[in-house]
Amino acid sequence: MTMEKRGAWQAVAIIPAAGSGRRMRLPEQTQRQKLLLPLVGKTIFRRTLEALALPEIEAFFIPVSPEDRGLFSEEIKGGGFSQEIIFCAGGPERQDSVANALTAVERWPGWRVPPERRLVVIHDAARPLVEAEIIRQVLDVAEETGAACVGVPVKDTIKVVGPEGIVVQTPERGTLWAAQTPQVFSWPVLKEAYAQAQTAGDKMTDDAALVERTGHPVQMVRGSYRNLKITTPDDLPAAAALLQTAAADKGREEKTRCWTAATGPGPRGQSTLRIGQGFDVHRLVAGGRLVLGGVEIPAPVGLVGHSDADVLTHAVIDALLGAAGAGDIGEMFPDTDPAYAGIDSTLLLEQVMAKLGTAGWQPVNLDVTVIAQKPKLAPYRDQIRRRMATLLGLPLRAVNIKATTTEGLGFTGREEGIAAQAVVLLENTVFSCQDT
Repeated sequence: MTMEKRGAWQAVAIIPAAGSGRRMRLPEQTQRQKLLLPLVGKTIFRRTLEALALPEIEAFFIPVSPEDRGLFSEEIKGGGFSQEIIFCAGGPERQDSVANALTAVERWPGWRVPPERRLVVIHDAARPLVEAEIIRQVLDVAEETGAACVGVPVKDTIKVVGPEGIVVQTPERGTLWAAQTPQVFSWPVLKEAYAQAQTAGDKMTDDAALVERTGHPVQMVRGSYRNLKITTPDDLPAAAALLQTAAADKGREEKTRCWTAATGPGPRGQSTLRIGQGFDVHRLVAGGRLVLGGVEIPAPVGLVGHSDADVLTHAVIDALLGAAGAGDIGEMFPDTDPAYAGIDSTLLLEQVMAKLGTAGWQPVNLDVTVIAQKPKLAPYRDQIRRRMATLLGLPLRAVNIKATTTEGLGFTGREEGIAAQAVVLLENTVFSCQDT
C-alpha cells in the first residue's frame, strides 16, 4: 500500500503476545516471558514491533496476559514508535486473544475511513524477522482481494501419519505451502469470519483458516524462509544468525555505496574485526549457588561474589568489552553499587550486548575455557553453550565451551575456586560515509 493511497485506506495491526511459550523449555528462565528474551541486543518483542513500525500501519493492538502487561509496557517506553499502542486482554488461546483485540479495533477512535476500507494486519509476536517489503506486498494484495496470507512452499515431502505411526498419505508437495504471518484482511471479511467461528464454536490454528470457512478466498503471498517463528530454544540462535547476516550485508552495502559515491566503482568495503579476551576468578564456599553461563549446577559448593558470581559470564563480558574497547566489567558494574548485589549476571550480559549493538558491534564467535577441579561440567556443557548462544545472538556452532583441571595444582586444583577464560571475535558493520 503506497503512501499516496493512505487517505483511501487505513491499516492497524494485531500482535498477539499472550502465549505462555511452553515449547521454549528454558528452565533457567521460567520467570521470563518468551517474547522478552534477548535477540542480538534487543528483545524478540521489540524487534517484532520495529519490523511492523511502517507508516502504513497506524496502531498496534497487543493482547497480553494481565501478569505480563507491566513488562510489555516497560519494554515500549522511549521506543519512539509513531503508532498508537493499545494493550488489550489476552485469552486462553490465540484465537480468543485476537477476538478480544477485534473488539478494541472496532471501537478505535482513530478510524477516518468506512469499514470496507479498513485493513487489519495480524502478525505473530514471535516473528521478528519479517521484512518491510513483504508487509507492504501483503497489504497491497489484501486491499485488492480482502484477504491475503504470507507463506512459503514447503521444501520437504510431507507425510500424513496415523495414530499407530503408520504413513497413511503423502500429499503432492507442489500444492503445499507453510502459512506464515502477517495475514491481512479487510474489516468486513475478518469480522464475519470471527462471528461465524463464535457461532459454530470453530477453533483453527490461524486466522486465514477462519476466513476460508466463510467461503471468502484467501490470496497467498510468497514470503521468506527468513520469516522464522521463534518457538523452541533452537530457533533463537537460528534467528540471531539470520539477523547478523542481514546486518552484515546491510553494512557492506552501505560501505560500498559510500565508496562508490566518493571514488566510483571499486572494491567492496571491509568490516572491522576485533578480538577480546576475558578472565575471571571466584572463590568456592560450602552451601553456595554454583552458576556458570547462566546455568545453575547442583553441587555441594558454590561461588561467592557481589553478583551471583557467575565466573564464566563475567569472563565473557570482559572479553566483549575488551574487543569493543569499552573498559571492563568492574567499570561498567562496580561491586560497590548495591544495585548489582546478587544480580543474575546474564542480565548484565544483556546490557553489554545492547551497548555493543548500539555501537554496531556483533559477536562472530566465542570460545570459553572453565578451569575447575570439580564439579565435572560435561553434563551441563550443551546447556551452557545454548544459553551463551542465545545471549550473544550466535548460532550454536559459533560457541565453544571447554573445561579443564589443573591436575590438583594451584587454587583451582585445591578446589578453592573456579577460573574462566573467554576469547571473542567482534565484527562492526555499521558505517557512515564519513567513515570512508
